[in-house]
Amino acid sequence: MKTVLNAILKFVAFILAGILILALPLSLLVYNTGEVFFDQEGVNRITAAIFLDSDIIPATMEIITNRQAEEISQKIEDTDQPEGQELDLFTLVYSMKEGNWKNFREALLSDQVLGGWIKNTVNGFFHWLDTEETIPQISWNMMPLIEYMEGPEGKEATAAFYNSLPDCSDLQMEEMQTQPGDSLPRAKMVKYLCKLSTFPHTEQIKVYSDVMQMVINAIPQEYNATQAFLEGGENINGIYTLKWNIRRLRVYMAAALLVPIGLLFLILIFGVRSLEGLGQWWGIPLVGGSLITLISALLYKPLWTGVLTEIMPDVIPQTSLLYHELIDGSARLLTPVFNPLRWQSFLILLIGVGLLATGFILKMRGSGEKDS
Repeated sequence: MKTVLNAILKFVAFILAGILILALPLSLLVYNTGEVFFDQEGVNRITAAIFLDSDIIPATMEIITNRQAEEISQKIEDTDQPEGQELDLFTLVYSMKEGNWKNFREALLSDQVLGGWIKNTVNGFFHWLDTEETIPQISWNMMPLIEYMEGPEGKEATAAFYNSLPDCSDLQMEEMQTQPGDSLPRAKMVKYLCKLSTFPHTEQIKVYSDVMQMVINAIPQEYNATQAFLEGGENINGIYTLKWNIRRLRVYMAAALLVPIGLLFLILIFGVRSLEGLGQWWGIPLVGGSLITLISALLYKPLWTGVLTEIMPDVIPQTSLLYHELIDGSARLLTPVFNPLRWQSFLILLIGVGLLATGFILKMRGSGEKDS
């Protein structure tokens, strides 16, 4: 009966050791993720690095405006102008390529403007999470952006966009039907987006400046991100529930390391009957789990790139700038999560090897004492 009981206990310990091999890397990954994503200063640094040190913003602007330009045009188009002279904003933003959006980002969305928006968003989120506020209070000061757009930077951005346009072809000139002395064909000029040889450049740049002014007039001095979020149909009670779910998740992630520790304790109870047995029962799963963790830490970038490629929406072409920026940005986001796994897994590997070596030495010494 005792032999059967020991066999059952060892079988349970064997199952627990197998679970530990898989639970160890997952627990370390969850713990590190919580340490990164719930660190307010760390999130500020990572977010700023992703949005300020990359082209993800102009790439996103290119994709979004190309898909929603018609709606934007209907909202801010100057409908008071005489018929036939309206500015076709849809054609304008649709024609802007990634180089134009990069110039727009560098000229108008300075690091100061974007940095302020990022800081307000992150700090507003964590303040909401750590207080009893029902909803997060997040607002963006739009005045620096408006001042840039109305100032020399806006004029430089408009002129740079116009200078990037090609000269009108003979066919385009024929379509616009321009003759010396005629009024500027504003709508057709913006539609075909080329430089007319029959009008001064300053008059043509003025057309694009008018489009810029339309955008400026549509921008509020302060953008209330919370209000926009609630207007999207979100329920306040649902947001408050979400906060408690996030708080609960933060506690669970911080306690993730208790899982492998608890498994080690259970293995000690069910399987370990001697010191040399402790070396084997703890050493083998620690070595196995740490090796999986170390391999994951070394190969996470190509593995993540493959996963992201499979789940990327079809609306983001693989040839687009946004596609590559999302891959690079997400990899940068994962770096502070996976980098600690290298030294953590190496340390656990050393402990596991040490336990195995100790168990082996004790076993050999016990065999020698029996032989003597």
